[in-house]
Amino acid sequence: MKLKLGVTLAGINLKMRPVLIAAEAIWTKFGSKLVVTSAAGGTHSAGSLHYYGYAVDLRTRNFTTAVAIDVTNALRKKLGDKYDVIHDGPHIHVHY
Repeated sequence: MKLKLGVTLAGINLKMRPVLIAAEAIWTKFGSKLVVTSAAGGTHSAGSLHYYGYAVDLRTRNFTTAVAIDVTNALRKKLGDKYDVIHDGPHIHVHY
């Protein structure tokens, strides 16, 4: 797993650990390296769960749109109902 320049995992909640573990395996399966583009830091919409450590964004720009959708679905299936997994253009947003 890599972190986008300036991104830190400091401040994320332990509930996000399964997300990172599952995503690492799924990205590897699809032939790519996982890059976390946002976690608890950065600028987000008011009330965003990023600010509370309950959300991460994961890079998908190295996938075609079709593959990014497959990756999103695989991650959604692996994480289950307690997590929202949303394909959002150049990244997948996941929150608890």
